[in-house]
Formats: sequence, C-alpha cells, structure tokens
Amino acid sequence: KVMLTWTLQMGFPYVTAALDTTTTPGSTIITLEQNRFLVGDAKEDDTSEFNYKWHIPFSYVYKVKGGAVETGVTHWLMADDESSKTITLESKELEWIKGNADGNFYYLSNYEEATWTALASALQNGELTSATDKTSLVYDVFRLAETAKVDYNKALDMTKYATAESEYVVLSRILSEVLTAGDGVKSDETAYDELWKYVAAMLKPRVVEMTWDSNENEPITSPKMRDMALRNYCRAVKDKSDAYVVEALNKFTEFAKDPAGKKSGIKDVFTTVMRTAIIYDDTENTNWHKMWKLLQDSDWEADQRIYIAALARSSNTTVLRQMIEDSFSEDAKAGTWRYLYYVSYHGDNYDLAWELLQSRWDEYAVQYNTTSFTMGYLVQIPEVFDTQEMYDEVKKFFDGKESNIGTGKKTVEETLAKIKSNIKWKKEHFESVKTWFTDLGSK
Repeated sequence: KVMLTWTLQMGFPYVTAALDTTTTPGSTIITLEQNRFLVGDAKEDDTSEFNYKWHIPFSYVYKVKGGAVETGVTHWLMADDESSKTITLESKELEWIKGNADGNFYYLSNYEEATWTALASALQNGELTSATDKTSLVYDVFRLAETAKVDYNKALDMTKYATAESEYVVLSRILSEVLTAGDGVKSDETAYDELWKYVAAMLKPRVVEMTWDSNENEPITSPKMRDMALRNYCRAVKDKSDAYVVEALNKFTEFAKDPAGKKSGIKDVFTTVMRTAIIYDDTENTNWHKMWKLLQDSDWEADQRIYIAALARSSNTTVLRQMIEDSFSEDAKAGTWRYLYYVSYHGDNYDLAWELLQSRWDEYAVQYNTTSFTMGYLVQIPEVFDTQEMYDEVKKFFDGKESNIGTGKKTVEETLAKIKSNIKWKKEHFESVKTWFTDLGSK
C-alpha cells in the first residue's frame, strides 16, 4: 500500500511544516501539509488514482527554545488523510524544525519564513551538525526557491555560514548551488564579480587548512575537498599574485618540464594545476601551448580529458578556434566532439561554441554517423541561453537539421525545454539574485 503511491505516480511531494507556539503557551503544534512538487511546465491537472498524494514518513529534528537539539518520533502522512495533519509537542516551545531527518526519504521539506530564518541561524551557530541534514536542507531550499515557493534570498542566506563548513559533501552542495545562481546573473558584471569574491571568501578557510599534498592519516574525503577547494578558489580569486595561484602556476611549470616524474606529486591537484595554468596564462599563451604538447604526448585518456577541459578555459578565442580546427585531425585525442563540448561546458565561451557548432554541424554529423549518442552532447551546447531570441534561433537551426540529427533529436527537445526554463528563471529570479550578490559589495 505504501509503495504504490511512490511507484504509480510521477514525481514526488514536498511537505510544509508550520509551527504554532501561541495557541498553547509553552507547547508547539506542528501542522504538516503535503503537496505535489512541480517544476517548469509540468501540468497540475493530470490525475492519478491517489490524487498525487503520498504515504510519507515525516521524520524530523528540532530545537527547543533555550534547550538542545532533539530527534522527533516519525509520523506518517497518509495519502487518504485530510489535507493537513497536526503533531502536538507538550511543554516544548520550538525555535525551529528540520524535516526529513538525515535526508533518508524522497521528499522536500518547506517551512514558514520565520523557520527558514531560524534554520539559517542554526547553521550559523553550529546547532545543526548532521552532514546529511545540512546537505538536504540546502538542496531543499534551492529547489523550492527555483519554483518560487521560497524567496531566493532565503536560499542564498542559507549559504552565508559556509566559511565554517568543513564537510566536503555539504560544502560541495553549497558551492554548486551558489555557482548555479551566479551563472543566472552573469550578464550583470557587478553581480558576477561579487559572486566570485563570495566564492573565494567561502573557500579560503578550507584552502588555508589544506596542504597541496596528501598524507596517509587524512580523512577519506580530503582528496576531494583539496581538489574542490583549491580548484574553485584559484578560479574565483582572480589574482595572479595570490599565493595559491602562484603555487599552482609553479607546479605546472615543473610538471611541464618532467611530466612522468612530477605527476605523482600533484595527483590530488592535477585538475587544479592544469586549469589554473590556463586561466592565468600570459598574452603569448605560453602555458596553453605547453599543455597542447602535453596532450599530444599523452597516452592516457583520463589525462587527455583533463588537458582538453583546461585548454577550453582559455580566454583567447584564436587558440580555441585553432583547437577546434585541429580536433578534426585523424589523430585527435579523446574524440573530436569533446573539444567543442568542453569549450562550452568548461569555459565562458558559450557564444563561440554555438557559432562553431552551427558552422561545423555537418562535419560532426558525418564523423559520428548520426547514430552515436555523442550527437546528444553536442546538441546540449546551446542549453545555457536564456532569451526568447536565442530560443527561436536554436529551434530554427535544429528544425533545419532533421535529416542528420540522428540520436540527438530527443536531446533537442530537452535543450529547448532547458532554454525555456532559463528564460522563466531569469524573469522570476534575476533581479532578486542580482541584488543579493550586488549588496555583498556594500557590506
């Protein structure tokens, strides 16, 4: 009975928990209500035999006013219950509640504005300590913000404590959400600059406590934290004289002289070193040309992919155009498609990637015979656009490629849907997110 509501219905629910501490002074009435979580153009009027209600085990942790954090008893919201359900905690006045304790179940948790504010303070004060609780809290608030169920500023406020976050799984989730929000306002130079300052400040404490080299006694997640923190900090700081950027550049110089001998010494930070070398390259593209040679000499596809992803980060469109030209040679490493895809995915040259995809489409189609799933990767390139004008341009282009789009046809629908989603996000959230980042500069 329980599982049928999950297996015979599309999607998943969110549960809103509202706290009432005034009806019975000194106690708390928790009102729970479930709703179907809808994204984008999903239809509200489709039906299911359960009316899009689920059997939900509502687990939770909470903090009593002036007391400790406690774990509540799991309560079931049944699909055939009334629209809401109440839980009364006698002699306990709650400061906050966090649903789906430890993130064990597949639903989102929503709260009233006051509770979101209290949860942000709980993160800041170190009251919420479970890594899975913190991760699911951040995930939930951004999903709810994207669908306008929570103010986007509340979601971003949840990340302000991140300088104190030392758990890799939590910090990586926070970083992902902040970068995604920042990408949405990259057309505003001031807001985008503040994004990178915010990211650099967020990661600096982890960078300072990290060594460049691993040691045998460190936690199992340390290599991932080292790569994530150093790689994104070096990108964000935008200062070639920064000590960590200088160290990465020095390591690249030494590696380029003796790849076989120096590789083991930078194994945890290999991606960081390669990307930093290109991001802070000189006007002669010295590091780019060194890395291009390293790519040609490499026999390991894993390394080849890292090189190509780094090379794609160049700000020099001349070398990028030449790279795409060279990618069509018979001895190109790691697949012709990857070079253009990485220019779009790993760099900021979306317009260039789209231009080259259009001009060389037929060559890609011939090379991959229109049956390879690779065509889907190429079709994804324009999914970053966020205007109706670009939606129309992308649709018109692919409408004219019916004869040789092959397996990429399904991805076209997904790409167009993503552009529509971007347009909607921009309309609903651009101004508030822009203001949030811009205001950081005045504090």
